[in-house]
Amino acid sequence: MRRKMMRRPRRIIRIKDCPYCKNLIEPDYKEVDNLKHYISERGKILPKSLSGICQKHQLRLTKSIKQARYLALLPFLVRPS
Repeated sequence: MRRKMMRRPRRIIRIKDCPYCKNLIEPDYKEVDNLKHYISERGKILPKSLSGICQKHQLRLTKSIKQARYLALLPFLVRPS
């Protein structure tokens, strides 16, 4: 009997430099224009594999986005028109 070889899907690794580490700044909920770069067109927060942000700043960025949504600076949902 022949066994089928299972192929593992290849991961796409995008190595980018974290812009927050580079410029020595922290994500802030008041900088709405900066936060919009890390939200998809549907209103979802981009994962760190796509955004290129380090783990530490990704967690802080997520908190900042959620805080800005709560204060109505960013929308929870983006509805297509």
